[in-house]
Amino acid sequence: MIGSQKIISMRKILLSFVVVLALAGCGKSKPVSHEGEIAGKAAAQYYSYLQHGNIKAFVDGTYFSKPIPKSYRALLEKNATTFAGEQDSLHKGIKTVKVSRADVMKNDTTLAAVYLQLAFGDNTSEEVLVPMIKRKGVWYMK
Repeated sequence: MIGSQKIISMRKILLSFVVVLALAGCGKSKPVSHEGEIAGKAAAQYYSYLQHGNIKAFVDGTYFSKPIPKSYRALLEKNATTFAGEQDSLHKGIKTVKVSRADVMKNDTTLAAVYLQLAFGDNTSEEVLVPMIKRKGVWYMK
């Protein structure tokens, strides 16, 4: 009888230990997943700008370490306009933008890989990878 009580007590202690470890592990992963969610929402918003023809806002979502020349910005806006036009002609436009997955890098939490699911008007879809970088508290496309 005494032996079985020790086994039950040991099981309770072991179970308690496992629960504490599981809870401790969950607590450490929340900031990374929260940041991933924020990076994902930012990437989806930038592509939503593209979807709705707001090319300037889409390009504004791109990070540059230094101010870029007006001629280069004009080229970026032209490329984005061309891309949006191709999606219109090839797939009847982008209809929805959803975050599939967003992973913040473990060794550098200012970098993230966001996977967006783009659904098109012709009932096709495509998953695109959007590298993201966080600067001064804001997530930008890289």
